Order: sequence, then structure tokens, then C-alpha cells
Amino acid sequence: MHMATVQSLAQRFDDTIHNYMAAIDKSLHPTRELDEEMVRKAVFLVRHDGVQIQSFNEEKLILEAIVKDAHTVKVFLNFDKLTAICACPQEETCRHKLAVIFALYQKIGSLSQWVADWRSRPNDQLAMLSNKRSPAQWTAIIRNAWREAIPDYTTRNYFYFEQMYEGRLKNALSFVPLEREWKVLYRTYAHFISLTEVWDSYISGTKEVHHSFFKTWFEDELHELHDLLEQLRTQHRTFESDAFFEHLRVMVHSFVTVKDRSFSQRFALYQLFWTNLFSSNKMRIEEAAAFSRPDDRISAFFAILLKDAVKESKISPDEASDWIGLATLAESEGHEQALTAILMAVKPHVKTFLFDGLYSQYRQQYVRTLSRLFSLVQLSEEDWEDLFKQFGHYGLPAYSVYLIEKQLYKQWAELHHLHNSPLYFAEECGLKEVQNAAPDYVLPLYHRYAFMHLEERNRSSYKQAVRIWKKMKAACKKSGQMAFWTAYMNEIQTQNKRLRALQEEIEKGNLL
Repeated sequence: MHMATVQSLAQRFDDTIHNYMAAIDKSLHPTRELDEEMVRKAVFLVRHDGVQIQSFNEEKLILEAIVKDAHTVKVFLNFDKLTAICACPQEETCRHKLAVIFALYQKIGSLSQWVADWRSRPNDQLAMLSNKRSPAQWTAIIRNAWREAIPDYTTRNYFYFEQMYEGRLKNALSFVPLEREWKVLYRTYAHFISLTEVWDSYISGTKEVHHSFFKTWFEDELHELHDLLEQLRTQHRTFESDAFFEHLRVMVHSFVTVKDRSFSQRFALYQLFWTNLFSSNKMRIEEAAAFSRPDDRISAFFAILLKDAVKESKISPDEASDWIGLATLAESEGHEQALTAILMAVKPHVKTFLFDGLYSQYRQQYVRTLSRLFSLVQLSEEDWEDLFKQFGHYGLPAYSVYLIEKQLYKQWAELHHLHNSPLYFAEECGLKEVQNAAPDYVLPLYHRYAFMHLEERNRSSYKQAVRIWKKMKAACKKSGQMAFWTAYMNEIQTQNKRLRALQEEIEKGNLL
């Protein structure tokens, strides 16, 4: 299209172009690095003749242009609908659309003047701060720290993610009020809002290579919030702060009602507020009623807090860890019915949960928690047997304690034979108690441990074997089997006549 024609077109659609510019002015902000960079690049394209207006369709009022960037792209402006379309992959606004609008604006106004005015706009944050203190003002200040898009690569690299999070949170916290009574509340806002802003990146991160860092980071954030909520709960409240607490409650509620794959994590955060901060029964009853179709976990959560009965329901294995958390809550609230109902729902899924749902480093601690919780409810022998089978070898310490309590010493010894428990482990699982109560059953175990050392054929392992035989001798003495012991020792000496070092260690050890 000819220069003069572009000029006349711009004059004809003077209003439309001003509307485009007003929209840009409204949506972009000079304190945002990304916006500032986009405007700078668009101006550069215009000044270096990167924009060519190709044609204008009079009937549809559509202008077609090309922008010569690293790649040449096509841009269409629809004057009728005030929209712009660009072929580049960037979302929403891009430098190419801006460049075409700027090129048109240059025909009717001064682009450098517009840019100078745009850059000198008062900083939003300062404007926000001068507003009266309100929940909306706080939310706006904190969200402002998060206004730039979060770069994609942070989900693949935890260290970038952490740096980005710390930086933006620090920025939000730099506006903390001076008065002591407002400080903790503002911090709570900053942490909660920042968590919600970074949520999708955090959830994606838990599916990438650095998943365990993201998980730990989230746990740390929950601890941090927990401390803040504890402080808030004990702090004296002013009438003025009511609106802030109410706004927080609304934000927390809408956060947990988002339907996505991260309900478990959302629920963990939600519980924090309703166990630590919003603790009046009246509020809890209202909150429980505010869900149109609550997830079973939310219903059970409020039932526990309000001492109502929890319905026994079928749960899916991937919800097990949430339900175990709820069982722990029921235990701390002394709600026995809820504890029983929840554990019975969890029981069929224990094995799947431990071995498919958890990284191995967490299995031991979950087995401990589960054994403790199940020991608080009435379980039949069969139920216990089933539970310990599901625990696999992680359940050995718990199963051992159970067998000793039930005085099933023979089963205890068989269990450790079956699993080839090393000596230190058998000792951790109660070998001493079994030896005191039923010495007969531990003799075969001691014999096996001693022989494992003998096979290594060196003096230090002979010393180890002698140490074990001493324990075996004590067991024989206790069960009145010294005749067996003497015969056993003689047999060992005869069989290993040639091992001089072993014979010496046996003599030194006064085993006979």
C-alpha cells in the first residue's frame, strides 16, 4: 500500500487508532519488565521500517500487514471489532501487533511523545499504597509482585523456581505495614496469595525431574503459614481487622473449590486455615454448609472438627494419604468413631499406597504412623495379620512389637528367620525381650548369625562369632540347657579343628 494511502487511511480511522492506543495504554505497564521490553521492541521495529501495510479490505474493515522480525509474520487488525491477530506463537499481546498499531499511530500523532508519557505514568504500587488500607488494597499490592508471567523453565529447574519465588515474595513483603498488629496478618496474605499465584508452576514441578525439591518446598511453605496462623490466633483482634479475616476466609474457600488434579495439595493448605485460624464452631458449621457438593474428604474433615459422625465410605487408593492425615486429626481430636470409620476405609489400600503411591524413603514413617493409628481401634487378629502382610518388610518392627505384646515368641523367631533379619535389626525388633521370655526360640537365630561370621574366615569375624555365642550361652543358661550348650560348642570345635585363630578366640571368650 502506498505511503500516502496509509496516511489517509490513518486519518480516516483516527478514532479507531486512538482506541487501539488507549487499550495498549490500559493493559501494559512500564514497571513490568515484559511490557517495557515489548514496547521497546515494537518501537524499534517501526523505526527500522519493519512494518509494511499490505492491504485494507473496505467491506470487512480488515487491515493486513507484515512485520519483518527475526521471522516475517502477518498481522491482521479488525477495525470493526477492534481486535488484532498475529501469526506468532506468543499469547495475547505481542510486539508485532503493537508495531502495526504504532506504525499507524505515527501517521496521526507523535509516537515518541506517547512512549514518554507511558513511561512516566505514576507507579501503580505507590498509588495503591496511598489508598485506604483494605483487603482489596493488600491483595492488589501482593498480586502486583506477581504480575509478570512465570517463566516455563522454572517448573523444570527447582533452583530457578525457588529464586523466582523468594524474589517475588520478598517484593510483596517489602510493603508490610509498620504497626505490629497488622504485620502478621499482612504476611499471611503475602504467603497465601503468593502460593496461589505460583500454584500451577509448583504442581507442574512435582511431575518433573526435581519433584522431591518441590514437595519439600511446599511442606516448608505450609510450616511457615502454620506459624503465622498460630500467631494470628493468639493475637488480640481489632474490630477493624474483621474485614481482612473475612476476605481471607473467602479466598481460602474459593481456592479449595477449584476443580483440578491438585485437590490433595489444595486440601492440605485449606485444612491449615480451618484447624488453626478459623476455629469457632459457628464459622465451621457455616463453612461446611457453603459447599454445594463437597468432596468426601471435606465432609469428613468438618465432621471430625464438629464431633459429628463420619460415614464409612469407599475411597480410591490415590486418596489414601489425605485420609491417613484425617485419621491423625481424628486421633488428636479424640474422635474414636471417625478414626475407626476412616481406618477401615483406608485398610484395603495400604499396600497400594505404600508401594505404588510413595517414594521408598517415606514408607518406614508411614508404616509407623499406620501401626500406631490402627492400634487405637478394635482390630481382629485377622485384620492385624492382613495389615502386616500389606506392610511387607517395612512392617517388621511393628509386627515384631505386636507379636511380643501377644507373647507369640515362636512366630516372632520364625518371622525373622523368614526375612533373614540381620542381628542389629532383630535386636531393634525386640530380640532381648524374646530371649528373656522364651530363650529356646532365639537359639537357631544366634546359631545362624554366628555361622555367617565364621564363613568370612578372618580373625575379626571370629571375634564377632564369639560375641554372638556368648549371647547364645546366656540363653542356654537361662533355659537350663547347658548340656546342649556344651555339646554344641564341642561340635563346633571339632568341626573347625584346623582354624587355629578361631580356637584361640573361643578359649579367650571362656565359652566352655
